[in-house]
Amino acid sequence: MANLNTKWINICFIIDKSGSMYPSTQDVIGGFNKIIDEQKAIKDGKVTVSLYTFNEKVTEEYLGVDINDIKELKYSAGGSTAMNDGIGVGIDNVGKWLHAKDVNGEEMPGKTLVVVMTDGMENASREYSLKTVQEKIKEQTEKYSWQFIYQGCDITTSKAADELGFKFKTYSSRSKFAKNYDMINCAVSNYRSMANTGASLDAATLSFCDTLNEEALKATTEYEAEIGKKISTN
Repeated sequence: MANLNTKWINICFIIDKSGSMYPSTQDVIGGFNKIIDEQKAIKDGKVTVSLYTFNEKVTEEYLGVDINDIKELKYSAGGSTAMNDGIGVGIDNVGKWLHAKDVNGEEMPGKTLVVVMTDGMENASREYSLKTVQEKIKEQTEKYSWQFIYQGCDITTSKAADELGFKFKTYSSRSKFAKNYDMINCAVSNYRSMANTGASLDAATLSFCDTLNEEALKATTEYEAEIGKKISTN
């Protein structure tokens, strides 16, 4: 049986840095740096971070690094969009990292969260197909209780999120993309608060998912009002 530490949450960020994301680059970077800084300020519990950025290539920036050792994010956007490869590599590498801990009898995080930020315009993946990524998301969700969040840049990304099988989805305009990080920060803070009061893993996870649902609905409703159109989040 896995040695799970309820007070430890592991977050994997998978960030699109392709050319189509150029207008949102500073918002994405600023939002990432903000959540890292705010979670560093919470002293109870433990947070580890994995970070993958992608255009036509996937770059592993961090794998399972303590949040206190995460540096300010900087990058330049450009190139095409290998979204399936970015998500696939992130899932596989984090999964292998966790599996090694399990095999060695080491302590493991009680919760793993995967956050994908993209405009959803897949056009360059070579290693992972849509079907393969769908299966990986389904397996990690059902077998290991990972949570996946798709944070899309405008309404055109909703189809990609649905095709990939994301349960939690939120959308924003490019000018307000950084606000997507607020829901992550809120949900992670909520989980850490619950865990640090001695709540069970199931109770902390339920509270975490409820917060994600509430924040995703809030962000999407705000976006709908901005564009004057109803979109589906099912």
